[in-house]
Amino acid sequence: MGRPARDSKWLGPVASIAILVAGAMSWWLGSSLGWWSEAVLPKPGDVWEALLQALGTEAFWMDARRTAVEVVLSFAGGSLLGLLLGVIFWKWQPIGRIFEPYLVSFYAVPLVLFYPIMIVLVGINLWSVVILATIMALIPMALNSWIGLSALKPVYLKLGRTLQVSRRQLLFEIALPGASPYILAGLRMAAVYALIGSVAMEFTTASAGLGFRIRYLYESFESAGMYAYVIVVLAASLLLTLVLAVFDRMLMGWRNES
Repeated sequence: MGRPARDSKWLGPVASIAILVAGAMSWWLGSSLGWWSEAVLPKPGDVWEALLQALGTEAFWMDARRTAVEVVLSFAGGSLLGLLLGVIFWKWQPIGRIFEPYLVSFYAVPLVLFYPIMIVLVGINLWSVVILATIMALIPMALNSWIGLSALKPVYLKLGRTLQVSRRQLLFEIALPGASPYILAGLRMAAVYALIGSVAMEFTTASAGLGFRIRYLYESFESAGMYAYVIVVLAASLLLTLVLAVFDRMLMGWRNES
């Protein structure tokens, strides 16, 4: 009975690798047979060469550092503020019901529309990107935290009150651990949205970052270089998702053992 569970742990990674390999093979085959123009999608070898050239330049690492700082700040700020909002909505349900439609509606609104406002308020700099990307990361974190805390069985909270634990202990030792599956899911979504938000804002009018470089190469008709940077962003997204998935499993394993 235990073997299928162990095998299922590897199903996702194996399937992801298989999809990547199939995509790479299709790309190579299509380029070799001339299914599309190289102006649309260059050959894998050309993109690989452009990637190696980019890795050897100082501009690439400056752009990568700029994007990394934006993602880290957005993720940290969005996660903390989202968790705080989730706790507030859980403790005071009427407030949550008032703000829930606005949070949900933000999923359908491209926050890049507010980028000109951020430029006016804080200028064309790192913080205009961080603020909007933080909001994007905040929304899934707040909703998932609120849902997880609301789904707690009342008996756990009643037991804590019966044992006369403090409010701090009730929150940090009972409520948050009980809602940890939802909170961890919110963290993973917040990380992805922080990356998406940062790159998307950079692509619009930022003066540095991976998103800015993609736009610059696109406007310069340097397709191979543009796709090289796109691959870097995709690799960063996959790495970020993998790290959070490993952290998720480690934390859930520790929680089950305890």
